[in-house]
Amino acid sequence: MGRWTTIAAIGLASLAFTACGSGETQVVTVPGPAAEGEPAAEGVRAVSEQLSEACLTGPVLEEDEQTPAATEIVVDDLIRAFYLVDDRSSAEDDVREALQVLDGGCVSSATARRLAVATGVEEGDDLPEGGPGQPFDCDAQGINVDEGEEGTCVAADGQLVTVADRGSPATTPAMEITLVDVETPPSLSREGRTSRRAGGVFVLLTLQVRNRLEEPVEFDAASQVELQLGGDRYFSEEAGTTTIEPGEEREGTVAFDVPENAADDLDTNGNVFFLPFEEARGLGDDEATTAVLRTYE
Repeated sequence: MGRWTTIAAIGLASLAFTACGSGETQVVTVPGPAAEGEPAAEGVRAVSEQLSEACLTGPVLEEDEQTPAATEIVVDDLIRAFYLVDDRSSAEDDVREALQVLDGGCVSSATARRLAVATGVEEGDDLPEGGPGQPFDCDAQGINVDEGEEGTCVAADGQLVTVADRGSPATTPAMEITLVDVETPPSLSREGRTSRRAGGVFVLLTLQVRNRLEEPVEFDAASQVELQLGGDRYFSEEAGTTTIEPGEEREGTVAFDVPENAADDLDTNGNVFFLPFEEARGLGDDEATTAVLRTYE
């Protein structure tokens, strides 16, 4: 169990938050292909038009300004839609048009470059191995357990993920999250007293979470945080909600009850999946990026 405390930006309040866990398996739905009857290429065109509208109504950025979080999410949606098209050459013109719109200054140069590299429409020195059509694939960029690179990529199931090592921030359009510390106590205590003993051992994660959206969000560890160890999935059991204001950063803990032998994977093959805030999922045609934090460095 833990206490979520404001450590930056707006407000000084702190909220109590309980999060104790079990090994119960749940199913998490990730974005899939375009709806039946809607060609995937049409999905690219629709998101491209949405991006154009965002640029026409949004500000022109100064050289050192970052892309607005809502616009970053639309760019992510365009990359994801592109990867659902079987014949990607049929969608390249729409991506090129989007890149021309971005040249107007509604996004940072880094965001525009990310779209070009991710889709392979504009090849360059930064294009990862794998060639056009595959440049944003996680394995092609070495973002896997064997090579250990960090960054944003498309997983095998089509989900856009941002991966970071323990201690490094994973930044998505909606949030910035860092795994600060990992502990494995046999029990949890509150006010100096043991409140619960683990069936195996507790994995206690200390997380820092920053809200990058322009509206308050509700963080719910029971539905947003998943721990994977050696292929097995664990979820926090006791739900509690914490409000995070725009620009605000909070720190707190989430606990999972796992078998003792499973905890051995924390140093070699453990991952924390942080699903997007519910508020972020309505900003684009698809869900926002999932953050993946390695439990090892």
